[in-house]
Amino acid sequence: MAAPTDTGVDRALAALPEAKRELARLLLASRRPVPARPAPRSGAGPVPATALQARLLRWERHRPGTGTGSHAVRLTGRLDHGRLREALTGVLARHEALRCRISGSPDGAGPLLTVDDTPRLRLARTDLTRHSEATRRKAVRREITESAGTALSPEDGRTSRFRLLCLGPDEHVLVLASHLAVFDGWSSGVFLTDLAAGYRDGPESLAPPELQFTDYTDWQWRWLASPDGATELARRRAGLAGAPAAPPAPGGFERGHLAVRLGRGPGSPLDAALALGAAEGATPFMTLLAALAVVLARREGGTDVVVGTPAAGRFATQLEGAVGQFTTVVPVRIALSGKPSFPELLRRARAAVAEALSNQRLPVDVLCTGGAQPYSVLFALHNYPAVPFELPGIEASGLPGPPARHLELYSPDPAATSACIGLVERDGEIGGTAEFNRRTTAPEDVKALLGGVEDVLRRALASPTAPGITR
Repeated sequence: MAAPTDTGVDRALAALPEAKRELARLLLASRRPVPARPAPRSGAGPVPATALQARLLRWERHRPGTGTGSHAVRLTGRLDHGRLREALTGVLARHEALRCRISGSPDGAGPLLTVDDTPRLRLARTDLTRHSEATRRKAVRREITESAGTALSPEDGRTSRFRLLCLGPDEHVLVLASHLAVFDGWSSGVFLTDLAAGYRDGPESLAPPELQFTDYTDWQWRWLASPDGATELARRRAGLAGAPAAPPAPGGFERGHLAVRLGRGPGSPLDAALALGAAEGATPFMTLLAALAVVLARREGGTDVVVGTPAAGRFATQLEGAVGQFTTVVPVRIALSGKPSFPELLRRARAAVAEALSNQRLPVDVLCTGGAQPYSVLFALHNYPAVPFELPGIEASGLPGPPARHLELYSPDPAATSACIGLVERDGEIGGTAEFNRRTTAPEDVKALLGGVEDVLRRALASPTAPGITR
């Protein structure tokens, strides 16, 4: 007997009472093979939230404002406030993630994402034109700082808030507060690109992206429950078998921040070490990670090391144009046994990173069940694409914000993470910010980690092929 056509299925679903229609659609979807990559979902209605979103929601209830990120842009030139409002509304309409509510399911199985049909723009305007320049500067700094601590509510759909500070006829600052449950680092570039297009060409020019974040979440849970997902999860867990779980700090978690930098220039081992790494096919991140693994192995007394590294999670090209929270953490396990030389260690690090990054489909909260994470240190060399924000007749420039708060995002249990070192290579320098848990780690400990990395690189350059770089 021939299989029913999609049209026939649609007619059969339409004939069902509304209360049963969505259940029938989900049952039909569960019987279809799950593709290896996300595809547009069939039907509408709520979809399960990701495990990361569920965790962030719990944190938000415990500590309001914890999940808020903030961005600020200075706009110099004649700004059309009406066009800006329309463009912002158009971006919210384009991306389902920015119109989501995260709420509990009726059966208590877990939170659901429900997409509101109509975008709700929350844009406040503050006129500072009559104040002194010093007062205006202070107000901008205060607003940027306070924006990062704004308590947003994913459960009510309040996941973003905008404020336009008017400093003069031709000078404004736009501040965006967004909840990390629906907005990751990559999303900022997508958002600004869309905002510029909407301002320039009108909101009707903003067609929906190829895939929405809700397509991804719907696919992720079905794929994890499929034979392919179960196989990949089991294989990845086997690769981490025997790695001890990082113990949570008895005192819990209290955030600290520290500006960090790796030295470059005359006498610095960094440039030569990165060149040595490149000769072995290692990226700058792999080279620095290999040196960090040596430092951690000495500190922990083990023969291998697991370091967590954030990954964009956009493993399908169609996901690159969507706003959402796709970030995951991939644990990288590097073996240091056998007294390897530094080139040999680089080859091991290169293979370990490639293996870990090939598993970005696995959410860290599912991989590390019960919050038992195999890493206590997170390390990243961020490479978010630079996105020019161009509005007609307006010069736009980013403004520095408060230090990021990523430990809750990157750690199933932040109390088990001692430090998260996030670096960026820019203008010939490598630097950034380290977050650390004050209950277990002091600023001197973070500095010692990075100082140890530079010492390992110096030793590697002095005797590149000598065995025993881990000693």
